[in-house]
Amino acid sequence: MIVTGGHSYQGYSVGILMFDRKRFPMPPGDVGNATSYPFPVLMRQIKGLEDNPYPPLIGPDGHHTPEVQSCVDAAVRLEQDGVRAIAMCCGFFSLIQPVLARHVSVPVMTSPLMMLPVIRQMIHPDQSVLVVTAAARLLSEEFFAAVGADLHDRITLAGLDESKVFNAMCMGGTAITCDLEALRADILDRIADARSRDPRIGAVLLECTSLPPFACDVRQATGLPVFDFIACVEWLHRAVVPKHYSGYI
Repeated sequence: MIVTGGHSYQGYSVGILMFDRKRFPMPPGDVGNATSYPFPVLMRQIKGLEDNPYPPLIGPDGHHTPEVQSCVDAAVRLEQDGVRAIAMCCGFFSLIQPVLARHVSVPVMTSPLMMLPVIRQMIHPDQSVLVVTAAARLLSEEFFAAVGADLHDRITLAGLDESKVFNAMCMGGTAITCDLEALRADILDRIADARSRDPRIGAVLLECTSLPPFACDVRQATGLPVFDFIACVEWLHRAVVPKHYSGYI
């Protein structure tokens, strides 16, 4: 068997682009924890980028804003490192999904929001999808439109906008400790409130990539199917590293 190298890093299928200078706890299930994945991933920081790009994506000079260009440059470098697919570290990166897809030749998945069109087709037409987000006040319709979804079509939001424990370490917070039990309670409370507002909810999508550690808790509390970004990345991996099946008939 002849094998080919050509890259300084090998044995990685998916590359994960992370914010720069983030130090909050990332337990197993978080996109930034390497043990969240059943295969090796190559993580790289986007130097100088501490928040996701917001509209507009194009500056007065007709070029991408510096934040967007930083993401593009990081994705190109990650592809050059030899990864077969690229994922991002925050659901709000959905806004630049079309941009990154144009600049690299490997599959890109920027956000769990990309699953929405599929989830909506999986559930009953009368049911809605509950999107659990870090900040409902910031997750505007542009982030949905960029990935072929419609915020106003069978979608309900539950945000951690008022969660003290979450905002202490994220959304501008700098804490490097987290009370996981308190955060779990905040997540489940927000979901319970959303279900009281919308009894049609038939599935839960964890938009925030720090929330998959609580997917089992959400499933147990609601009995609903729960979708998260780690499942997305595993799906992405299977697309670029198909499974070799063995067995018998």
